[in-house]
Amino acid sequence: MKKSIIFCALLVLFCSCSNDNIKAVTTDYQGKWELYQMSGNIPNGETTGAAMEWQEYYFFNTDGSFTKSRTRNGTKTEISGTYIITKIQEESFLELTYKTNSELIGSCYGNNKEELTILPNSVLSSSWKNCDGPGLEYKKTN
Repeated sequence: MKKSIIFCALLVLFCSCSNDNIKAVTTDYQGKWELYQMSGNIPNGETTGAAMEWQEYYFFNTDGSFTKSRTRNGTKTEISGTYIITKIQEESFLELTYKTNSELIGSCYGNNKEELTILPNSVLSSSWKNCDGPGLEYKKTN
């Protein structure tokens, strides 16, 4: 009898924990994410809004595809690809793979891939800043 109660309690515990984590990672990122802050290597050198060098957004679809759009000096450029979610320890990432090479790809490696960290405060942060690129942060708009 004691073994049955312990087994049931463990089963309930494992089932309730695992579903919450998966849902949080797989549903909150879809939609439009707009660049809201850009920073460089200078402390307190953040720019926002119209003061940023360019305007940019990602649109993540439910089928694993995405589009990235950038408007710079009145010219709009778009590129698309696919994404997957990866999790390393407690951090979740969107790993983006582009179909073609483009100046829009903010990457340290030049391999048509880009990585965005999913931060707990509902922000996506580009890993490009890790190799002297600008710090780019995005907020979900819809």
